[in-house]
Amino acid sequence: MNRRKAIGSITGAAALAPLALGADEEIADWVGWWERSKKYTMQIAEAMPEADYSYRPFQGGGAPADGVRSGDGARSFGELMQHIGQAEGFYLGRLGKGSAPAAPRNDTSKATTVKYLNDLFDWSIGVVKQLTPADLKKPVSAGRGPAMTGLDALLNALVHTAHTRGYSDLYLRSKNVKPPTYSV
Repeated sequence: MNRRKAIGSITGAAALAPLALGADEEIADWVGWWERSKKYTMQIAEAMPEADYSYRPFQGGGAPADGVRSGDGARSFGELMQHIGQAEGFYLGRLGKGSAPAAPRNDTSKATTVKYLNDLFDWSIGVVKQLTPADLKKPVSAGRGPAMTGLDALLNALVHTAHTRGYSDLYLRSKNVKPPTYSV
């Protein structure tokens, strides 16, 4: 190889190194966000007493354990927490990095819900750790919804979890339980 080619290849590799480092840092940031999301969600799940996992802030049709609405009622606290996992499994499952743990059927007890959320978030963090910048750009199946990219799937999962988890604050407060403090 002549000097010009050698210098060109070194310069090219050096120019790409920051891009690769930036990509690794971006994925590491996503992993960190998921780890914080898990920690906070688990603190909320643990804060509600077992006896109040069936609590609904208002009555109505309710929602069965599979999270599908059957009327105008609120989900029970256990159903709400499991719904977080179900949606996260749906969105992150679009990325093709494995199947989410199955949601419990007909059991929204504290022990079952906490175990499910723990397993689900461990799976989610594992999925995010496998991602590459290319995964964030490529189109993924959205099921019944509009087309999306891998980045869209990540954002939808994160936003849905935060949005739904926000309801839990009201459930806890209405049972005189102080919600955990979110730590950035």
